[in-house]
Amino acid sequence: MGFKRSKPLIYMLVVSILAFAAPAAAHAEPSYAKYGRIAMQEVANQYPDADIIDYKYEGHFAAGTRNEERFRLWLRGAGSEFGVRVHIFVAADSGQVRDVQLEEIRS
Repeated sequence: MGFKRSKPLIYMLVVSILAFAAPAAAHAEPSYAKYGRIAMQEVANQYPDADIIDYKYEGHFAAGTRNEERFRLWLRGAGSEFGVRVHIFVAADSGQVRDVQLEEIRS
């Protein structure tokens, strides 16, 4: 009879622990966040009069000794909107940024 009474208590305890643990995992920073900050800084430096209004991570591309992290940012400035694709080339072994290239996308 004692076990039946403690069963709801154990259930509530487990649910409480999971409720507090889940938000911590949800706020973990994605692996590409470091490179996303670099992409936004490079675009802000290149286009100082434009505002970044949207951001998309396009993916990780492995190529031998270097990897590429690719982002697309959408900007608004001087009465127009346009995109900029950012290619960040990273050393595969160290994760160190080797090159950053910007490519304007006009539609």
